[in-house]
Amino acid sequence: MFKSEEIAPGVRLHFLPTDKYKTVTYRVYVQTALGQAPAFTALLPMVLSRGSSRFPTMQAIAVQLAELYGARFGCDVAKIGERHCMDFYFEMVSPAYVRDGSELLYQGMATLLDLLLNPRKGANGFCSEYVEQEKANLENRIKGLIDDKRSYAQQRFLENMFQGEPFATYKYGTSDEVKTATPESLWQHYEAVIAQSPIDVFIVGEVDSAAIATSWERAIAEVRNGYSGLPPVHMQISQKEVRQVRETGDLQQGILFMGYRTPVTYSSADYHKLLVYTGVLGGFPHSKLFTNVRERASLAYYVWSRVDATKGFLMINAGINPEDYDEAVQIITEQVDELNRGAVTSLELEKTKRGLVSAFLTMQDNAMAVVDRGMMELVNETERDIPETLDGIEAITIEDLVEQGAALKLDTIYFLEGQPIT
Repeated sequence: MFKSEEIAPGVRLHFLPTDKYKTVTYRVYVQTALGQAPAFTALLPMVLSRGSSRFPTMQAIAVQLAELYGARFGCDVAKIGERHCMDFYFEMVSPAYVRDGSELLYQGMATLLDLLLNPRKGANGFCSEYVEQEKANLENRIKGLIDDKRSYAQQRFLENMFQGEPFATYKYGTSDEVKTATPESLWQHYEAVIAQSPIDVFIVGEVDSAAIATSWERAIAEVRNGYSGLPPVHMQISQKEVRQVRETGDLQQGILFMGYRTPVTYSSADYHKLLVYTGVLGGFPHSKLFTNVRERASLAYYVWSRVDATKGFLMINAGINPEDYDEAVQIITEQVDELNRGAVTSLELEKTKRGLVSAFLTMQDNAMAVVDRGMMELVNETERDIPETLDGIEAITIEDLVEQGAALKLDTIYFLEGQPIT
């Protein structure tokens, strides 16, 4: 469990002291409201990673990382419920394994702080060269989404299922919004976000937490100006009838998504029930969807289900031939109905529990995965340690699965047809 400390309004450090890993991992999340200037928020990590006051070029950054025994730095944006998060990571060797480890750790932290809080500036905001280059890169990424057919279909599915909700927003925004960014306007967005948005810093490894807190508190004081709270992490807008959408794309097979709303979220007491329900349905090779849709009926190239427990929905995805659409939807629906009636063997339930327990235990071997879980708990304002989670999974019964099925509501069926665009 992380030990948290607030060093300024809206700015928290989360420490996990451990000698389990041979590295020290920093992960910094800057939260904004999803749907508010998403392209600007997506641009910021890209521009920040180009250069800072001390390390003005990517080459200078690379040289510094090499000096830190091959430290790694990266960044992106992520959607967590109705939050749009800038995500920065910095990983370096643990001070226990090198000479002058404490000094090296301080240099690594100073490097990260400079990259985040002291960007390279131009005449009126960010360096104009970097902004223009990263605008072009982001536009290419947005326009290139259609070339990754499964990701494109998933985004279109989300846009249809969550019409009128921030969650429909693509995490990289739109090309039109990217075009409006200037060095000045992007700098203004940066200053506003860094000054008032929630910032959470996760540190995993053997560190001097007091010294780190002092350094971060001193650095963050120079850029903070109040604190602006965010809307709830999830919202639900239910519709009366199932929305069915079929679109065409330049691909050979078809891509099917089915979305179910559920009132159960990560913070709910029934979270473990929903987790096991999703696993029995389509989380593993022994699950109902894989066994019946892919293996027995031979209707899918792949098929799986997963739950977004922050937003509160269950998603099924399958790759099928367009001519098999009706039959595939029918058999998938039958598997959901069977599970909702309790048609589950004790072996199916036991295999699912073992698979989930193994996944959670394996997660503990990866510092980045541990931080992912910590951020999920923070956003959902719910802490669950691993023993509690494992006990919760083991306690689930078939009756619990039936209960979860009764709460599910089919919301959207989206199908990207495998027909060439004319």
